[in-house]
Amino acid sequence: MIWVSWRQHRSQAIACLGVLAGLAIYAIVVGSSMRTAFGHDGLTGCLARSQGTICPAGVTAFMGEFGSEVNIAFWSVALIVPGLIGVLVGAPLIARELEYGTWRLAWSQTVTRARWLTVKLALVTGGLVVLGAAMTAVITWYRAPMDQLTGHLLHNIYDFEGLVLTAYILCAFGFAVLAGLLLRRSIPAMIAAFIPWLVIRLVVEFLLRPHFLAPVTGPQNCAANECGDGIGYVPQATGHIGDWILGQPANSTGYLYQPADRFWPFQFIEAGIFVALTAAALGATIWLLHRRAA
Repeated sequence: MIWVSWRQHRSQAIACLGVLAGLAIYAIVVGSSMRTAFGHDGLTGCLARSQGTICPAGVTAFMGEFGSEVNIAFWSVALIVPGLIGVLVGAPLIARELEYGTWRLAWSQTVTRARWLTVKLALVTGGLVVLGAAMTAVITWYRAPMDQLTGHLLHNIYDFEGLVLTAYILCAFGFAVLAGLLLRRSIPAMIAAFIPWLVIRLVVEFLLRPHFLAPVTGPQNCAANECGDGIGYVPQATGHIGDWILGQPANSTGYLYQPADRFWPFQFIEAGIFVALTAAALGATIWLLHRRAA
């Protein structure tokens, strides 16, 4: 079973390795340039002493050179990549067998349908976890100089570090496997899985994530002309790099924000949501396949 599963999915594995290799090349080129500029501008000592407030010229120069490419362009391009990887790998897993009639051979052996699917899911899911972890490691290394100015919690940054990138891939994969069983066609299954994945992804990011934990209310701790909110400001209006400013409470001169040190609790919460959705989709797939066999 393992050898057969590898034979069936090796082209997808090679394609995923190609994506990882392309990402690594890009990360090395841009990341090395950022490290050189970061050291040249003397930002390490400045950040250690003042959160960047005593070297605005250096911060502005660095953000002007790399901010748009690293914080905006990269996020815009890579936003849908985890979903695309998941649906491209997941949709054909069952749909291809049904589409081409090879299920008659695959499911007429001594191995039951449920066991056949479980082995394939274990192998492919394990590969996707390794891929997601590798992509996360590459992106975290690539972003390291920028992260010293932005932290990890802000939009456009949070989505590619920690646990959530792998969870996004797994969720899209789970949706695609279920859609493949229900629709029996690979391409329609990809579309049917990707759209709800993207909707859920955006709902979680913009509606649920700001409220994973109760926001903190605090005063503005730096001069108005030195800081603000969003990835273009160093530090944030709270006076601390990486705090996520949510807005101003009514009748208050302070800010409502999520502290930067909540990055990992937020990661565990959000990854848990997407892993739970993955488990529900794959569990439903196994149950439906077993029921059809019965």
